[in-house]
Amino acid sequence: MPATGQADPAPLLSLLGREFEAFRQFYQILESEQAALIDSDVGRLMTLAQQKNDKAAELTQLGEARSALVRAATGLDNPLAMNAWLKRYDADGRLGAAKRWEALLDLARRAKALNETNGLVINTRLAHNEQALSILMGANASSTRIYGRDGQAYGSTPSGSSGRPLGKA
Repeated sequence: MPATGQADPAPLLSLLGREFEAFRQFYQILESEQAALIDSDVGRLMTLAQQKNDKAAELTQLGEARSALVRAATGLDNPLAMNAWLKRYDADGRLGAAKRWEALLDLARRAKALNETNGLVINTRLAHNEQALSILMGANASSTRIYGRDGQAYGSTPSGSSGRPLGKA
């Protein structure tokens, strides 16, 4: 397995700790988002959306930095690169790198699941709101009366209808 640098595992171990902490904070934001969805607290959702975006950007940067360190140490740039790094630098588990990595992956999976659940809640609420709006718009359209110059009420004219006064239909 070719190595192109990084003989010291400490930078990656430190980065894994920072990445785990960022995921922990991201997960807390998602939990707060879920609570705000349940409470229909739109103002809080707006604030949380910004925090969520900021934390997602931080997680992206940390993940890219981790990938760069692993690539430099192993010469690999694929999903198996971290496993190669673990075998090379912490095969005996003394550093606890595999445990840190597994904890990070577990938290990332949980965050993904919670984010998907929140997305389903949002989509369900949106569908209900659209349905209610459609019903209201339909009720409004059917009760709308348009009056002609002669004072006669005309109903809504569906496409292809004659548009005759209601009293003369």
